[in-house]
Parts: sequence; structure tokens; C-alpha cells
Amino acid sequence: MNNKLSLYETICLVTIITISQIILNYPEYIINITGTGSLINLLFLGLISFVICIIISNIFKNFANSDIIDIAEFVGGNILKFIVSILLIIFLIFSTILAVSNFLYLIRSVYYFDINYLTLLAPFLIIMMISNFKGLNSIKKLIATFFPILFLSIIFLFVGNFENINVNNLFPIMGFNYKTTFIYGIQNIFIFNFMLLFFFIMPVLNRKNDYKRIVFISFFINLLLIIISIISLLLIYQVPINRSLTNINTINSIYTLTRKIQISDFLSQTDAIFIFFWCFGILAYISFLTFSINYILNKLFNFEEKRQLTFSIIGIILSGCLIINTLDLIKFLENNVFKYYSIILTYILSLIILFLGYLKNKKNFKKGLKWKIKK
Repeated sequence: MNNKLSLYETICLVTIITISQIILNYPEYIINITGTGSLINLLFLGLISFVICIIISNIFKNFANSDIIDIAEFVGGNILKFIVSILLIIFLIFSTILAVSNFLYLIRSVYYFDINYLTLLAPFLIIMMISNFKGLNSIKKLIATFFPILFLSIIFLFVGNFENINVNNLFPIMGFNYKTTFIYGIQNIFIFNFMLLFFFIMPVLNRKNDYKRIVFISFFINLLLIIISIISLLLIYQVPINRSLTNINTINSIYTLTRKIQISDFLSQTDAIFIFFWCFGILAYISFLTFSINYILNKLFNFEEKRQLTFSIIGIILSGCLIINTLDLIKFLENNVFKYYSIILTYILSLIILFLGYLKNKKNFKKGLKWKIKK
């Protein structure tokens, strides 16, 4: 089984994170903070993130067969490796639970409000389990297959609503004020948390020389999708976005964009088409998250029975989804916990460890020492 990733597969894997977050309505959080200044805010944060991408890509060429967990072990031994691994596992479990709960709330509110919650939840858990049994090979094929459709669906949100746009919604271009756009708006950098994957992909690449190309190509593709989703919301709605935008019991404003698109009299309910394909996107996303949990746990403890481990992970996710199943709790956790946790992992902890690893490696190189990963 080939568990190595090609350039295209890796870009798809990185981008599915952003597509899923757009589907789960994370752009709304950005607009609620920075209003009409969201576009300037994103360009500002994109510039910061681009500089960080340059730093990451240049440092990782010194760690061609390593991920951030290996580097943590190199920097601080097994203790730091354990701490970083546990923090990542908590983040991935938390991300999976929120993604499943959020998306299920949407489709249950729109289409299946009479169906039992567990009945809707079961197919997601079963597919996550099957995909993890089959491994990365099946997950990357699923993502690579549906990626073009999912990518075009986000583009079509803008194109399909072109006749409904109101350019006045883009002004004032600096938003509420300078401080909101450039200081308070720094927290919007959480939408770039796809960059966390850049700290893990090096060991699984078919061609290590593709790493830098993957980092920059996927960065600009993800930035493009984020900007398009933000502009689509700004052009259609007055800001800030809130519950009054929808006629259903959900505040998913991305979904309401799909309801405004009308291709023809025959295809007037285009939202169902979007939801159908978005299901595959979310399934691919949460399958990859659970695979990553499995991967880190096995890296940390080297379990012999991986299937039992998968059952345990699915059990934890099931329990979490049953607890976090109300809209208010989902939105509170996304906006007040997940957002800051992802910023800390991506922009603080991982970068610090990477930089310390670079300094230690450079010091060892001067002493004539070579670092080898412990297998």
C-alpha cells in the first residue's frame, strides 16, 4: 500500500481543511470581528502567514525525514515529544467533534429535523472507521477525487450570486476602524490553520524536493478560497452577519448563499446539490483528522492492535458529539476555544519548536554531529 503523497494529493489534503472550514461557516467569525475591513484584514494576515511559510519551508529542508513531533523529541527528548503529541491529539479530537456536530446541526436543521441525532451521526462514524482501517491510501484517494468539485463549489458561491451583489457592502474598506482591522483582527489568523499540516507532511512526500512548492502553491490556493468566501458574504449581506440572515434555525450564512443561487427553473433548489457534495468534503476532512489522531498515538505509544485504537477514537468522538450537540455550545467553542487553540499550536508552539530544532541542529553541525531520527 502506497502511503506516500504526491504533490497534487498533498495540496488537496491541505486545502480540504480550508474548504471544510468554509463549509462550517468560519468566515462568519472573521466578518463579525472586522466587518467590511475583512478583505484588508485577510491580505494583512496573508502577508504575515506568507513570511512564516518562507521560514517553515527553509528550515524544514534541514529535517527532510521529520515532522514536528520528531523535532520536538530532538529538542526536548521524550518529555517534550509527549507534551506536543498530547496537545495535538486533543486539538484533532476537538476539531473532529466540532466539525461533525456543526455539519450535522446544519443538515438536521434544513432537511432531517425529525430524524434522531444518532441516526444521522452513525454514517459519519462508520465511514470514519472504515477509512481508518484502510489507511491513508483510501483517504487521499477520496480527497483527491472530490477536491475539484469542492473547490469549484466555493468558487460558484461567488459566481452564482453575481446578480445579487451589492458593491456598497465592501465600504468602508477599512472596516469599523483601524484598531479592529489590524489589532483585534489579528485573531482572524486562525483561518490559516491549514498551515499546521506543513509541520507534518515532509516525511510522507514521494518527492522531498516538492515540499517548498507544496507550501507555496497550497498557501495561495487556500488564501484565494478564503478571500472568495469572505467577498461572497460581504457582497450579498450587510455586516455584521448574524442570526437575522436566515429563515432556518441555523446561522450558517455560507449555506444561505447556496439558497440564493438559481441556475434555472428546473434547478431552483441548488442548496441540496451543494450539501450533497459538501457531505463528501466533510467526510474526507474528518476521516483525515481521525487518521492523524491514530498516526500520532501510534507514533507516541506504538500500539500493536491498531483496530482497537480506532474503535476507541471513534468512541471518544461519539461521546463528544453527544455532549456538544447544541448550536450555542458549538459556536461558543469554535469562537472562544478552537480558534485560539489553533493559533497557539500553529503560530506559537510549532514555530518555537521548529526554530529551536534549527538552532540545535546548526550547533550540532558545527560540532560535526549528525542527528538521526529514532525509529
